[in-house]
Amino acid sequence: MEKERIPFTWHYYVMGLGAVGLFLALTLLAWGSAVSSLGFIILAHPMIRFSGPTRTVFLLLFALMYGFAFPDADAVRGLMVD
Repeated sequence: MEKERIPFTWHYYVMGLGAVGLFLALTLLAWGSAVSSLGFIILAHPMIRFSGPTRTVFLLLFALMYGFAFPDADAVRGLMVD
């Protein structure tokens, strides 16, 4: 029985970008950014079918939430000193 193979597309690059963001957020203990990047990874999976600009709009929203959920630069510097 042959399974349907998913071709290697841009989805995997976006999922990799989300994984890098997730690891950065976890390193800085930015939990809001971690949740946002996890949603970004899940939404970018190629088996999730969206028609039209829906996926792009949600990916942009998750990316925007990711950026605003990070702590201030002074808090990041404090974490890096410790």
